[in-house]
Amino acid sequence: MSVDIRLSGADAFERRQLCRGNAGCWQCGKAAQDLAARALKSGNAVIRLTGTASYGRPVGTVTIDGRDLGETMIAAGFAVPVTGYLRNDPARATRYVAAYDRAVAAHAGAHAGYFIDPARWRRGERLSCEARGSPRLPRSSRPSGR
Repeated sequence: MSVDIRLSGADAFERRQLCRGNAGCWQCGKAAQDLAARALKSGNAVIRLTGTASYGRPVGTVTIDGRDLGETMIAAGFAVPVTGYLRNDPARATRYVAAYDRAVAAHAGAHAGYFIDPARWRRGERLSCEARGSPRLPRSSRPSGR
């Protein structure tokens, strides 16, 4: 069985998204998908739907044996926090920001190099290594307003 859920408050890299590291571009979106799949296979998952569909997918939280998948993805450097969606869950928002800060400090996942914020990537922004046509400069920054 396959279920595709958008994590509330955590925006993971898209499956086809690339990130740039010292050795060049790599498939950070595929790595994010693989991490989520491994985590889901590692224990009992509880899915709690929390919002309306986003990009055609339901929105919710996922815990695996009590561990928050969104926080796990952020801490591994394969998702960014979007705390604006967690106004009703300030404790989760605080954990997500702390996980992001730890990932940045540890240069975990995409933080080892450059990346396009997943929301901007969905709108068409690309790193120069994945852009078709005119090259774009790679960007890496803490997600604004989150």
